[in-house]
Amino acid sequence: MRSVSVLLLTLGLALAGEYDFTVEVPAGKFQCYFQAVDIAKYKTLEVDYQVIDGGDLNINFMLMLGANVLAQEAMKTDGSHKIELKESGDYQVCFDNSFSYQTRKVVFFEMFLFDEKGQLDELDIARLGAQPDATFMKKMEEMGISMESFHASAQRIKNELNKVEYHQSLMRAHEARDRAIMGANLDRVTLWSIIHTVVLLGVGAIQVWMIRSLFESNSKMGRMLRN
Repeated sequence: MRSVSVLLLTLGLALAGEYDFTVEVPAGKFQCYFQAVDIAKYKTLEVDYQVIDGGDLNINFMLMLGANVLAQEAMKTDGSHKIELKESGDYQVCFDNSFSYQTRKVVFFEMFLFDEKGQLDELDIARLGAQPDATFMKKMEEMGISMESFHASAQRIKNELNKVEYHQSLMRAHEARDRAIMGANLDRVTLWSIIHTVVLLGVGAIQVWMIRSLFESNSKMGRMLRN
């Protein structure tokens, strides 16, 4: 029987529109993760995912709003989907591992919520009641720096840092997946090496026993082999 495991990802006090998670989807399970989205604030949703451990590193993916399937992929190791937000609601990121009866999957995925300018939500200091410092503003003007240009430069730096963080997370996910592949290959090689060793030892023991039986007059196997 298919079971659904729900994890609420809604972060009411979050100050940014970027989230990343590493989750485990058990064998034979279908799990969804919910994110509340308000189209008055966000215009675009992007979801990137990658299977980093478990079996053949593949899984079924769905992005849904209620009963509407907005994006879907089957038996994929990774994927990226970006959609325009049409309505507010709880968007579901679902991973289906019901086709696997024994192997659980570990999935790393990120969610990005962009505003109408294509930028991630940033902290609005004025909204928090912060008051400008007149002395600081005066010193800034004396140096020929306006607050607008200062904020624009800080925003560019923040955007570049977001890109660096994204690529670092992606590299960590690739590293984790490569490590899982190496571990699985090592286990497979070790298993078959043990099997081959046992078979070789067994065949050697049988051959020694059969040769010794040729030189034993009261051995039934020896008599059968000599005949």
